[in-house]
Amino acid sequence: MKQNNNTSIMKTLGILFILFVTIISCSKESIPSQPQVLTDEVISALSAITDRVFLETSTPALIASISVDGEPDLIIKRGIGNLTTNEPVNEKNSFRIASITKTFAGTAVLILADEGSIALDQSISYYLPEYNIPSGNLITIRMLGNMTSGLYNYSEDISFWESFREGNYQKYFPPDSLLAIAFRHPMNFTPGTEYEYCNTNTVLLGLLLEKVSKKSAYQVIREKVIQPLNLNNTYFGGPFYMYTPYSHGYVFEDEGLIDATNWNPSWGYTAGGLISNIEDLKKWAPLLANGALLSEAMKAERFKFNNGYGFCIESIRYKNDLWIGHPGSIPGYNTQVWYNRARKITLVVNSNTDSESPAQTLLIDFIILLGDLNSHTHS
Repeated sequence: MKQNNNTSIMKTLGILFILFVTIISCSKESIPSQPQVLTDEVISALSAITDRVFLETSTPALIASISVDGEPDLIIKRGIGNLTTNEPVNEKNSFRIASITKTFAGTAVLILADEGSIALDQSISYYLPEYNIPSGNLITIRMLGNMTSGLYNYSEDISFWESFREGNYQKYFPPDSLLAIAFRHPMNFTPGTEYEYCNTNTVLLGLLLEKVSKKSAYQVIREKVIQPLNLNNTYFGGPFYMYTPYSHGYVFEDEGLIDATNWNPSWGYTAGGLISNIEDLKKWAPLLANGALLSEAMKAERFKFNNGYGFCIESIRYKNDLWIGHPGSIPGYNTQVWYNRARKITLVVNSNTDSESPAQTLLIDFIILLGDLNSHTHS
């Protein structure tokens, strides 16, 4: 009798096991597999596009990282990272990331808003009355983040660039001097009524970070954003401070190609002063696009896109694709960092000249190719 019970139990377990396997198999079959993105044909097309843009823009170097979740990363690199030594560009090279810095500064502001140190609906003059900001009592922190303040962009001022050139590109610009340049000009529009990209906004956010934290803005960004995410190759550096290996940056002037690597980046401050590399930006892109380190409330603030701009973050729509990220351009470097949430694709592109915006040109062509591919897949 005991043996019969054991046999019955074993039969029952066997039937349950078969049912379990069947259920699991059905579950797997019900999940449609995502088509491979980086096929040999697509890789060949991406490489051909890179060749064309590399030649058309005359950039010394061009490098792109294309990452698709579940597929091997693709690195495409062309050209020379240092024209003096003739060293080829390398994916480990650091470079100045310019306005991508805004995404880090904006994240720090939203983290402090989560902590209760900053109120997004409060005016900037409430926090920084000492700067006599034009219409500062009407400009909220939110308006600075989403580029609707109406303030003049100091980097559009011709005399600013003339003084930089006269100082052999080594002139140091403290943040308050940048504000002084901006405030010499009238407001471009009533705060909150229009959108206009403006570096002055992010300089004010940097000074806000310093005021509420009693630390340098660089330290706040490092402690609140860079270190928690282990972005070990991302840092603020002065004109003669960049960890090796790094790509030299070049500009095309009337007198020819000039090495701009060590031009003083102080005028960028929290609007454009960071240095990074492909590896860190590849990590940062999906973290940024998914609202890492932020509460649900602050994620909602970050991704309120108006004219394609959220809170220190941009979006690009093409066909079925939505890309979230930010561009960056500074003398000598042009960089693009973008992520597609739906398809889990990361694009990081860098060129070691900003002349003719090679990285931007390559990014747009990549997005069109991948978007057309996605549109064809869904048709």
